[in-house]
Amino acid sequence: MLPSEIEVFIKKKKDQCEKLIQFGIWRGIDSNNLSAWSKNFTSIEEKFFASCLLDWLVYRNEEQVISMLFDLFTKHLHNQWRIDKNPLYNESENPLNLLKKQNSQNVLRYVTAVTTSDKGTKSGYTIVGMMNHHLEISSKLNIKNEQIPQAYADGVRTFLFVDDLTGTGQQMKSVLSESRLSEYDDVYVYVMLCAAHEKGYNEILNEFPFVKVLFAEYIPYDDDIFIQLPYREIELNNPSEFKKWYVEFMESKGVKKNYSLGRGDLGLAYAFQSGIPNDSLPILYYTNDKLNRLLVKRGK
Repeated sequence: MLPSEIEVFIKKKKDQCEKLIQFGIWRGIDSNNLSAWSKNFTSIEEKFFASCLLDWLVYRNEEQVISMLFDLFTKHLHNQWRIDKNPLYNESENPLNLLKKQNSQNVLRYVTAVTTSDKGTKSGYTIVGMMNHHLEISSKLNIKNEQIPQAYADGVRTFLFVDDLTGTGQQMKSVLSESRLSEYDDVYVYVMLCAAHEKGYNEILNEFPFVKVLFAEYIPYDDDIFIQLPYREIELNNPSEFKKWYVEFMESKGVKKNYSLGRGDLGLAYAFQSGIPNDSLPILYYTNDKLNRLLVKRGK
C-alpha cells in the first residue's frame, strides 16, 4: 500500500468502528474509549497496526452471546446426545426445554465453570447468569464442583460445564480436574463453549478424553494477528519480526515483555461485552499512565 492508501485505510477503519458503536454492535464500547485508545499510537506504522487490529477484532455483545448459548443448547448438545445415545436424548425435545424444568434435577446438572479458589468475577458466573435470566434455565439445576458427588448419589449422570471461551484450556482443565468426574465410568460430561481456540480444545480432549467439547465458534491456531495482519506494510519481513516490533512497542508503554502477549501467546483479538479474556492481547485492555484501554478486563 502507498502511504496515501494507508491514511485512507486508517480513516475508513475509524469511521467503521464508530458505526459499530453507533448501531450497538459494539455495545459496551463508546466513542470516548475508542478515541482515548487511538491516542496510544503516534507514528503511521503504529496507527496502521491499530487499524488492522480493530479490523481483526472479534467482539461479541451480550445479545450475540445469548444467541450462541441458544444454539449450543438447542442444536449442538441435542445432536451430541443423539450421537452418544445419551438416555436424555429425545428427538422431539431439545436440551434447553429439559433444562427449564425444575424436576430435571433428578437426571441433569450444569456445573459453574469455576474452581473453589476462583474469584466471583470469573466468566463462569456471568454465563450462568445469562443462562438463568435470558434462556430461563432453572437455577435449581446449577451446582458447583463440590456438589457433584451428591448429585451422582441422587442419580444424575449427565453434567454440563458452560463457559464463554477457552483459549489455552487452562481454566477449564482446572475445573474438570477439581470435578473428579474421571473417577466415574458411567457419566456423560459435556463442555459447552461460545468460542473454542484450537489449542484449548485439543488440551481439554487430550487430558480428558471422556469429555465432549461443543462450541458455537472455533478459533484455529492461524487466527493469530502476527500471522494474519499485513506486517510487510510496516516494513517487517515475517511474523517473528512483527511480534518483536509489537513487544517493543508495549515495552515503550511500560508493559513487561512477559505480559504483553497475553496468556498462551495466541495472538488473539477476541472479546465479549462482559469482559476480555486473559488470552487476548493486552494492548486491547492494559491501562497505565502511558496506555489507554479500549476494553475492560474481567475483574476490573
